[in-house]
Amino acid sequence: MYVLGAGILAHGIAARGPEGVVFANLDLRVEPGSLTVVAGPSGSGRTSLLLALCGRLRIITGELDVDGFPLPRKAARVRKLIRPARLRPGCELEDRHRVREAITERRLISGTNKASIELGLELVGLDVDRSLLIGELPPEERLLLAVGLAAAPAPAGIVVDDVDAGLTQSGRARAWAALREVTGIGMTVIASTTDRPAGAANVVRLPAGRFAEPTAEIEMPGEAGR
Repeated sequence: MYVLGAGILAHGIAARGPEGVVFANLDLRVEPGSLTVVAGPSGSGRTSLLLALCGRLRIITGELDVDGFPLPRKAARVRKLIRPARLRPGCELEDRHRVREAITERRLISGTNKASIELGLELVGLDVDRSLLIGELPPEERLLLAVGLAAAPAPAGIVVDDVDAGLTQSGRARAWAALREVTGIGMTVIASTTDRPAGAANVVRLPAGRFAEPTAEIEMPGEAGR
């Protein structure tokens, strides 16, 4: 499997949620086939930024282009290019479903064939008992299942929320390694976390609190430790 990943370019973007502005005056650049990490504490707008980048939250100012498609005008097209693996709340696997039920549901929704599903799960290194409830899986395996299923239809990119939530140190290492495997086939990955993972090159740092500062710091490759 090889995918032509999506590139993303944003300048001065802002978005508003039910309680007001969630991020503003944000610039970022995402190269096709790269892993970009959105880092910040709870309430900093991480999920909202992921929603905006995959065409599911309308920006109120600025310019946002995903693979040549401007948002919000081409939001429907962008939603087909960038698929959510997990977005909290509202877009995550149901704990009460069995693994095989989640696989069947994803095949029906996305039109993905069985072979592609198997490739997606193999890509993230996941081999689990499919009779188990999703809620019975360890947290990292629930996350990897969501990522593998999202990657199976071979979209240009995926977004993954709260990568480090509930994971042990070894679970986090496994999750980030799997996301890097996904970029290895050319797919763009944008993932949110509270703490920057070791070795991350492209990091978008969001400030604490809902719109606590007018800008977010963008840390590009080669800038770490300066």
